[in-house]
Amino acid sequence: MRIRPAELVDGSRLFELVGAFPTPTPPDLATFSAALQAKLPDPSSYVGLAELDGRLIGYVSGYCHPTFYAGGYTAWVDELLVESGFRGRGVGRNLMDAFEAWAAARQCRLVSLATSGATGFYEHLGYRSKAGYFKKYLDPEQ
Repeated sequence: MRIRPAELVDGSRLFELVGAFPTPTPPDLATFSAALQAKLPDPSSYVGLAELDGRLIGYVSGYCHPTFYAGGYTAWVDELLVESGFRGRGVGRNLMDAFEAWAAARQCRLVSLATSGATGFYEHLGYRSKAGYFKKYLDPEQ
């Protein structure tokens, strides 16, 4: 297995993985492509891929930004997905290790994320719950 930064040529294969992400607002191909094209050249964004024998089996996406509360930069994991058949094999851990290394290289003071179904996974990696997570969709259809 290899963990590497995403490239534009990975778009169609990554879009297939993104389609498996549990969300009520999955992107269409045009929206996904626009987001990928915006993220890849942005130094504050990270998209990492897990690849096995030429097949994408997972990804992590996030960014870093300056904060007041942390006294510096904070990294945020937006999405982490590992194909169900590859879970429990260290893929998620390796993706998170790569994201954390990327965040540390940008002098981030901490990494944050929200989860409801993977609490045990993140606790095993050393994450602790410190605050509630709220969201509000601005589209009334959501």
